Amino acid sequence: MGATLYRITDETATRMMEGLRVGKTPRMFAITPARLEAYLQTHPDYAAEARPLIAANAKAAELRKSAGKRDKTHCSRGHPFTPENTRLRKAANDPRRECKICERERAVHGNSMLPQSADRVRELLKKNARIGSFTSAGLTGYIMSHRTFLRLRREDHEIDMLAVKIIEDSRSRALRTRWLRVRNEAKREQSNDYYSIRAMLPATFPDKDDVVSAIFEDLLTGALRREDVRARVKSYVASHNKMFPTKYAKFGDSPLVSLDESLFDNGSGTRGDIVTRGLWD
Repeated sequence: MGATLYRITDETATRMMEGLRVGKTPRMFAITPARLEAYLQTHPDYAAEARPLIAANAKAAELRKSAGKRDKTHCSRGHPFTPENTRLRKAANDPRRECKICERERAVHGNSMLPQSADRVRELLKKNARIGSFTSAGLTGYIMSHRTFLRLRREDHEIDMLAVKIIEDSRSRALRTRWLRVRNEAKREQSNDYYSIRAMLPATFPDKDDVVSAIFEDLLTGALRREDVRARVKSYVASHNKMFPTKYAKFGDSPLVSLDESLFDNGSGTRGDIVTRGLWD
C-alpha cells in the first residue's frame, strides 16, 4: 500500500496564499509538492492565482541564493570584477564570474596546492612513476596540473631532483627507442632492396646472391645509385659470367670437358682414368 496523502485544509491554504502574495514559497509552510498539487487540482480558482505566484516566488528564491556572490565587487584575491577583468562562465549548471588576473597568474605560477598533494607526488616520483600519470587531466591518478607541478618543483628541492632523474631516464629510453626504430627501418629497407634486386635477375641465373652482393657493395661505396640499379643489372650479370664462365675453365681459355668422356671410339678408357693413373702411378 502507498503512503497516505494528507490533504491540505482550507485554513492552511488561506495562510499559504497570504504568504505567496508576500513572496514566500510552499516549502516554508512544510507542504510537499504532491499535497500541493492534489489541492490545486481540486480547487481550480485557488490554483489560478496560486500557480503564477509559486513560479515567480521560486525564481526569486533561486536568485537570492547567489545574491551574495553576485554582489561581490572583487575576487577572493582582491582583484576587481571590472568588465575587462571578468570572464563569465557559460555552463548552465555552474554559472559564475572568473577573474582574468587570477587565470594569468595560475597559468604562469600554477595553482596553490595542499600539503597532502605534494606528499602524494613525492611518493609517486620515488616509485619512478611517469610525470604525466598525475599531471594529465582526465586520468584516474590526476593530482595537479603540469603548471602546478612546475611550481612545486621550484619550491621543493627534493621533488625537483626526483623529477630530473625521471626525465633523464625517460629521455634515455626515448633515444634508445628512436635509434632502435632507425636500425630496424634500415634493416627492413635493406631486406626489401635485397629481394627487389634479386627479382630483377633472370629466373634461371644460378649465382643471384653473388650479383646482389656486388650491387650492394657498389651502393654502399657510392659507385652505383639506387635509381640506376634496374638499368645496370644486365651489366653486373655479364661481368659475373665473364669472371666465372660456365662453358670455359676458370683458368685459361679452353672449354670445359667431362672426366667421364671416352678418349677413343673403340675403347673404354676415359679422361678420368688418365688423370687417376697420372696422379697415382
